[in-house]
Amino acid sequence: MQQINSMQQFFSAINCHHQCYNMGRLVQAIEQATFLSFEQTKIPWQFPFLQQAWLAIIFWPNNLPAGEMANAHYVWFLKFPLDEQAKLNQAARDDFLRGIFQALETFVSKRENDTTAADLHTLEKTMLDNPYGFQPKEEQMANFHALIKQQFSLAASPYYHAVQHYLSDPANFSQWQTLGFQGIADFSARLSEPYEDKDNEQLITQAITHLPLPVFQAFAQCLENQKISAPLSQAIQQKLNITLAKHQQQGNIPTENTHELISLATAAVRANAQARDKKSQQQLIIVLLTSAIATEIELLATIAGRCWLLINHDEILTLFLEALAINTSIHYDNHPGIEQDMQQKQTQSAFNMILSDLMFIPGIRPLILQKFRSSQRSEQLSQAIGAFFKQKF
Repeated sequence: MQQINSMQQFFSAINCHHQCYNMGRLVQAIEQATFLSFEQTKIPWQFPFLQQAWLAIIFWPNNLPAGEMANAHYVWFLKFPLDEQAKLNQAARDDFLRGIFQALETFVSKRENDTTAADLHTLEKTMLDNPYGFQPKEEQMANFHALIKQQFSLAASPYYHAVQHYLSDPANFSQWQTLGFQGIADFSARLSEPYEDKDNEQLITQAITHLPLPVFQAFAQCLENQKISAPLSQAIQQKLNITLAKHQQQGNIPTENTHELISLATAAVRANAQARDKKSQQQLIIVLLTSAIATEIELLATIAGRCWLLINHDEILTLFLEALAINTSIHYDNHPGIEQDMQQKQTQSAFNMILSDLMFIPGIRPLILQKFRSSQRSEQLSQAIGAFFKQKF
């Protein structure tokens, strides 16, 4: 048997088709040629998260009859370490392929083109104890299943139509407890599908400003994987602006309402993560980074994790770094006995972790280093930068 040097060779050897998906910052399909170039270390991974590439690979037999995809596909969830250039760590890749090669030997005694469903099921289970395997979070699994079903023209879950009906009836928006998250994921993956006299995207656009916070948060966790329209993006910003205005009218934000505002703001960032209207997306981030909650670590981590491409916007990067340097990772009101130096350590630790993750993304490191050298940076940012490099080196 010839040496296996790529996923493509492996799946060809067992007579299967395969498709790769990003499971890190977002859930999305990856072009076959892009994944092959990454695997051959010709290009860096464009979506590193915690310095790893998080993947799902779905595979199915070449000779699978039409209509049987729903019950005859198999999935691996893999995470591979990346080198300092965000390219695939070759040692890890070789180690994984050796294990794959050993698994493949179970097919050697079979005739060519004679891989059975039982064989593939066994092969799928090899990831359960594999050091490169992982188990996605529930929300990721729901979004992945929704994407697969939509991409391969499979039926959505039974919860899908209930979500459509819910959004079409504003009088019942408070009755959301029976909605299934899988239905929301299915709906978000099928924004172009029709419902009565409109499509799903028009339906959610009309409803979103009136949705209760828990429902809006659930939609945000799914819409973040979709390239949403300008009207939907603007409706999300309108929902945020209404809430910000209400809190600003109250003067200082009451402590009991702070969490609600932060939750809505982070949901707005997530829902708008792939907005087609880039100006609206940028404006939403700028509004938040100049608001009373700009230094909240949950908000900053969400911006870095979901809207990392906006970091190349000069004004956003400046505001982001200044807010991150004084981030509020611990509230004195919630921890009255905490020492000030402990607060400073927590703030610096959060600064270091988020910056380390961002600087690992191809193209972002030079922009951050340029801002580090700016003579316009604040004293707080200068101190945070100094501690960051001290910790790194």
